[in-house]
Amino acid sequence: MEAQRFPGDYNGILAGAAAFNRTHLHMVGLALWQDTHATPGRFIQPGQMTPINNAVLAQCGGQAGGVKTDRFLTDPRSCQFDPNVLQCTSSNLPPACLSAEQVTTMTNSYAGVIDPRTGKVINPGFARGNETDDILAGGLAFQERLPEPLYDGLFYWVFGPSFGYSVSATNYKNFDFHYDVDKVDALLAEPLNADSIDLSDFEQRGNKLIMYHGWADTVIPSQSSINYFNALVGSGNNLSNTQEYARLFMVPGMFHCSGGPGPNVFDALTPLVKWVEQGVAPETIIATKFVADTPPAVEMTRPLCVFPKVARYKGSGNTDVWTNFACVAEQPNFNQTPAPKYGP
Repeated sequence: MEAQRFPGDYNGILAGAAAFNRTHLHMVGLALWQDTHATPGRFIQPGQMTPINNAVLAQCGGQAGGVKTDRFLTDPRSCQFDPNVLQCTSSNLPPACLSAEQVTTMTNSYAGVIDPRTGKVINPGFARGNETDDILAGGLAFQERLPEPLYDGLFYWVFGPSFGYSVSATNYKNFDFHYDVDKVDALLAEPLNADSIDLSDFEQRGNKLIMYHGWADTVIPSQSSINYFNALVGSGNNLSNTQEYARLFMVPGMFHCSGGPGPNVFDALTPLVKWVEQGVAPETIIATKFVADTPPAVEMTRPLCVFPKVARYKGSGNTDVWTNFACVAEQPNFNQTPAPKYGP
């Protein structure tokens, strides 16, 4: 919002997991809650997210330049994991496997918020690899346990106090993702959504923007930041021109702004200052995973590469040391994007 509406405020802006598409982002929590509460069988039981994550890693670990022993995915977009493979058969029952209803819950989590009548994407879904039983991460395991959807306070501004009562005309249980979305946008999109891709004033001032986003984000679907960056590239600039003032770094295995199974501690502010004050644009940022996420013992380091490059193992040397990885161009991956009226 600062870069778009107040481009003269700062010479450099560091934007981590930016909630720029606010009205539609808040619908993610609403949709997840409705989905997991549709029937008692839709709940993912405590402890089940870990074997789901293990299955994702077993199928997709090592893709996109990572190594098979990684407990995270380098670029989850290359992962085609289908939760149907975990569906219970014969006499097996949850939590050892997933019921058909639980498969639906996970499938919808990955699919995102969809208009039930048109099939259009309102907001991207969560990337595979973000599954966790840690409720402190704020993900599905946390959201489904709440008596009311996470962050649904926004909707009270539109529908009033009655939104909190299940007997009212429009409430958190019956919010309609075809009819009610436009009502929210009509009132709140203009003040809340920082989704303009016109950063010409910011760029012409010589200002710099560094964006970063954890690939395992459990609160804001990680593909959102890629969608915004790609929209900047496609708004009349090419990649090279866009990277003159805006750069994106995706962080494998990081939850929402911190934590997660991947290297999740890094300094992006110093590279921003260096870019603004010395004109040196960052190509890589070194990220660290501490043992038990507590300094000083280091578990591993990895380079974060300027998007769309990824860190690829060179084929020899310790996989826990960042110098044994190189940032390389990755084959273009499909990125789930909202319909134009809901985007970027």
